[in-house]
Amino acid sequence: MWTVVYISQSIQTSEKLVEVLKENDVISRLRRSISSDADRGNCYEVLVPSTELETAQDLMIENELF
Repeated sequence: MWTVVYISQSIQTSEKLVEVLKENDVISRLRRSISSDADRGNCYEVLVPSTELETAQDLMIENELF
């Protein structure tokens, strides 16, 4: 099962996280989430398998991507 590990309005930050996860052999997906609130615009979600959640969180902390 896929789990959202990160949500951001910045595509650059989201892509950086996906790259860090990939470099550390963590499977991940990037998904655009369209908000119904026009003021908030688009958000980007980074998803990982639930079995990789703890590893992904550790990598986010180590790379200061929070």
